[in-house]
Amino acid sequence: MRQDKLLLVTLAIGLLASLLPPAAMAAPTPSTPSQDDECTHPMAFILSEWMEGVSCQDLIDLHDEGVGFGVIMKAHFLSEMFGLNWRDLVDRHMGEEGLAWGQIMKAHVLADALGVSADDLLAERAQGKGWGEILQEYREGPGKPPWAGQGKPPWAGQGKPPWAQGRGNPAWAGPSGSEE
Repeated sequence: MRQDKLLLVTLAIGLLASLLPPAAMAAPTPSTPSQDDECTHPMAFILSEWMEGVSCQDLIDLHDEGVGFGVIMKAHFLSEMFGLNWRDLVDRHMGEEGLAWGQIMKAHVLADALGVSADDLLAERAQGKGWGEILQEYREGPGKPPWAGQGKPPWAGQGKPPWAQGRGNPAWAGPSGSEE
């Protein structure tokens, strides 16, 4: 059994080595573009195509400073979503504030719903207040926040729906608890 596996692996390696064209294994020629000619990092190239007004070299420079492409992509997504500057978001995320993406999103969504500035909400959050405390300050009275639905759904309190009216346990499950 072990000899069969060894034979198969050896045959597979030999087949691959014979089928690969020599050109694919050749050393790069001087005609290949250098880093100065065009963008050679695939992720930087994709992001520079996706982000208007941002060059590939700018993204590579940011990456060399320690900012990951995922951070850049998330910052750009949030900037498009909320109309912000993506570079400022990167700085706030990577800087001393160290704001998480969820905190930034929550602040902007709540700011839109409450009619206040997201920076004001983030400043209150930085003072140590929780999101619940911040929301209670902006509410006008008891109850749910304005964006939450008010009252119960129309089907509440009417009992089980018709499809949920069971006839007890199936025969194979034994007698139900109510029959005993």
